[in-house]
Amino acid sequence: MKVSVRQCVILAAFGLLLLQPRPASAAEPCKLLTVQEIGQTLGATISPAPLGTTGCMWGSGSQRVSIVLRDASAWPRITAPGPHITKTDVGGLGDAAQFSGMDNIWTLSVKQGASVIVLTVYGAKSPDQQRSVEKSLATIALRRL
Repeated sequence: MKVSVRQCVILAAFGLLLLQPRPASAAEPCKLLTVQEIGQTLGATISPAPLGTTGCMWGSGSQRVSIVLRDASAWPRITAPGPHITKTDVGGLGDAAQFSGMDNIWTLSVKQGASVIVLTVYGAKSPDQQRSVEKSLATIALRRL
């Protein structure tokens, strides 16, 4: 798979989210979704791996799901416009929600109370399927936040 400069930039930006402090009251990222829920959604057997104390990644082969928790103070930075990045508000999730992406990489960020969930699905068949799966998984994770 060929990765463009734009895709590298967006992945680097999401990587920087991992470096921001997590709110002390936040749930454990790997407990916001279960192996069964992700496996059923992706149609694959997966396993979890913590990403420091702020995130978790589940995956198998090219299919992966990552979730990162942020303090609500990060919301303005997460939703700020950026070059070549499309931002779309999403209704019906948390206090506010937004898809951010370019080309075939999309991320769903959801603010609820004092926390923000940043959820990304990798290896989906299409951007529409990716956004649909992200929205379904975010709905589940919000119940456990």
